[in-house]
Amino acid sequence: MSGEARRGSQRERLIDAMIELAARAGYQRVTIAQVSSRAKVSSATFYEQFEDKEDCLLAAYRGAANRVLGQMQLTGGRDWSAAARRALGELLDALRSNPDAGRLLLVEARAAGPHVRRERERALDEFERRIEARIQAAPPDGLTLDIPAGALVGAVRSVALRHLHAHTEDELPLREEDLLTWIGSYAIPGGRERWSIGADTRLPVAPGLEPPPPAEAPTRLPRGRHGLPANVIARSQRTRIIYGTAEVMTAKGYAGCTVSDIVAAAGVARDVFYAHFDDKLHAFLEAQRYSTQEVLDACAAAYFSAEEWPQRIWNGLHTLIALIVSHPSLAHLRLVECYAAGPDALSRTEDITRTFTVFLEEGYRYRPESRSLPRVCSQAIVGAIFETIYRHIARGDVGALGRQLPLMAYIALAPFTGPTDAIELVTRMSAPQASVAVS
Repeated sequence: MSGEARRGSQRERLIDAMIELAARAGYQRVTIAQVSSRAKVSSATFYEQFEDKEDCLLAAYRGAANRVLGQMQLTGGRDWSAAARRALGELLDALRSNPDAGRLLLVEARAAGPHVRRERERALDEFERRIEARIQAAPPDGLTLDIPAGALVGAVRSVALRHLHAHTEDELPLREEDLLTWIGSYAIPGGRERWSIGADTRLPVAPGLEPPPPAEAPTRLPRGRHGLPANVIARSQRTRIIYGTAEVMTAKGYAGCTVSDIVAAAGVARDVFYAHFDDKLHAFLEAQRYSTQEVLDACAAAYFSAEEWPQRIWNGLHTLIALIVSHPSLAHLRLVECYAAGPDALSRTEDITRTFTVFLEEGYRYRPESRSLPRVCSQAIVGAIFETIYRHIARGDVGALGRQLPLMAYIALAPFTGPTDAIELVTRMSAPQASVAVS
């Protein structure tokens, strides 16, 4: 074997090792020594091929994208259905055949550094442009889809990720028909303007943030002797550490954050931190869990405050968005940094988001046509909505999230009401919001 061919082989083995180890252990936990050992090369050989660990992950990401997405064809037929059937079938089959590549593509790429994030955003933008171009190409006498490409990607990702987490990727091809049914619930005549990508999906201003904070914001205790009970002191310290953890991880990311950073942000001594938490991961998991029940309770209270189901959905989404905007650091920790914090954090986030499917149950009884919809619709809808939320938080654009309320409500309602009725309902519910000042 020539030197060039040998180096190529070593590079491919290192890429394969990174895909496997990152998918199974989490990128942040993988070391260069482990990758080199798995590839049966020396660490010196690793550095001949890659600058650092992230450079290797970047190559692995491109390799995983080629395995999973490279063969997808968004062509065929006069309307969306033939192209969607072919593309979705190829995608689900590729994920079944390459689950490690799928996990790296869907999870670990979100845990990486700036180079991989930029590559992921570039690849995702290109993929979504291809989907949008195919939707827009529908002939006037055919059918097209009134839903943004990003929502479709988020929905399919959510369903796929659930199977990849459970190691039931062999069942993914069985979800094809159910997902096609959900996608088809957004179908409209090809000659009609697509409401979901127009200006009416955004409120002119963000809605007011009426809901109270889900839990007390941390405050420093009085200096000197204050005679406060021990439990009050402990609660104050713990809450300040939790908020400090969220603030630092928003600024530096999970990987870049240290316990020293957290105690400085919280204004507590190092021994106080260790009196409450074992390490950085423990603090992260507790911050992730903090006030979760209060958020769910607030959304449920808003949901049941209305008589009609569409208004209930609107109210629940409004409250969820308001709480996210009110506590951006905690939202960033829960929904963005969870990918870097490891499998326990990610599983907890997936469990929390999946809880919101309960608010869609009434939809299956909204009209006779809704009764036959597969239950995967709920997971797809929640995946599409939280993809929108994730992108705003990851971009640092939480303040504009409230303007997306009409689009998120439409995505939730359309499969059950039909796209036309969903637009009418959302338009009516949006009207009072136009005059609300930005909070």
